[in-house]
Amino acid sequence: MIRPSMDEKAAKFSRMHDAGCFILPNAWDTPSALLACEAGFGAVATTSAGVALAHGFPDGERIGRTRMLEVAGSIARRLPVAVTADLEAGYGPEPEDVAASIRAAIDAGIVGCNIEDTDPRKGALFELGSAVARLRAGVRAARDAGLANFVLNARIDTFFVGTGSAEERVAEAIRRGNAYLEAGARCVFVPGPVDTDTIGALVKGIQGPLNVWGGVGDRLAPVESLRALGVRRVSLGAGPMLATYAFTKQLFTNAAANRDVTFDGAGSMFGELTKLTQKYDV
Repeated sequence: MIRPSMDEKAAKFSRMHDAGCFILPNAWDTPSALLACEAGFGAVATTSAGVALAHGFPDGERIGRTRMLEVAGSIARRLPVAVTADLEAGYGPEPEDVAASIRAAIDAGIVGCNIEDTDPRKGALFELGSAVARLRAGVRAARDAGLANFVLNARIDTFFVGTGSAEERVAEAIRRGNAYLEAGARCVFVPGPVDTDTIGALVKGIQGPLNVWGGVGDRLAPVESLRALGVRRVSLGAGPMLATYAFTKQLFTNAAANRDVTFDGAGSMFGELTKLTQKYDV
C-alpha cells in the first residue's frame, strides 16, 4: 500500500475545504478508523469524547494530551489518508499550551486538529483576544514544524456556553469566526445549530469554510441542503461511538434478561476486522 507523506496528506486535506461539502467521520480507536477508511472517506478525524469515554475518562480534557495523542497517533500511523485530531481546548490555557499540543500532534503523524474556545477550567469562552493568541501560536507552531498546510479547525462554542439571544450568539460566532480565520485557522467549526436558517446566516457571515456537526441530538439538515447553503465540512463527532455503545448496551441487557447470547453479524465482522488490520498494517 502506497502511503503518502504528511505534506501530501495535509495538502490534500486542506484542499478538501475549498469546494463542495464533505463528511468527516470521527473514530475513537484503530478498528473504527480502519472501517471509515475502507468505506472510502478521504480523511478521518478522532472524537475527543469518544476516545476519552472508550478509555474510561469523562470528556473535557480529563484524558490529557499524552494519552489522547497516543490514540490519535496510533490511528495516523495505520491510515493512508489524513488524520485530524480533536485536541479539545489545547490542554492548557496559554498560547504555548496550544503550540505544544500541535507540535506533539505533528510528531505523532497528525495533519490537522480542532481547538475549541471554551476554557474547561472555567466553563466559559476564552476572551476573544486570548482565543486569537492561542490559535496564532498553534498556526505558527505548525509552520515552524514544516507543515504549513496543517489544518487548524477553530471550534466556536457560543451555542454551548455563550450568553444572549440566539441572534446574539450567531453574531458572536461570526465575530469570532472571522477573527480566527484572520489568525490563520483553515476552517471554523460551529457545533450546535442544525437548522438551515441559522447555518445559512453563519455561512453568509463567516468569510471562510464552515464546519457543522451532525450525528447526536437534534437531526441536522440533509447534507445536500448544507451543500447548497455553502457548508464545507460535516463532522459526525461522537455519534458513531455512542451509537455503537448504545447497541452494545442493548446486547448486554438482552443477554442478562433473556439469556440470548447469539449476536447477528458478529462472525462476519471478526473476519472483516482481521482482514482490515492486515491490509492496513504498517
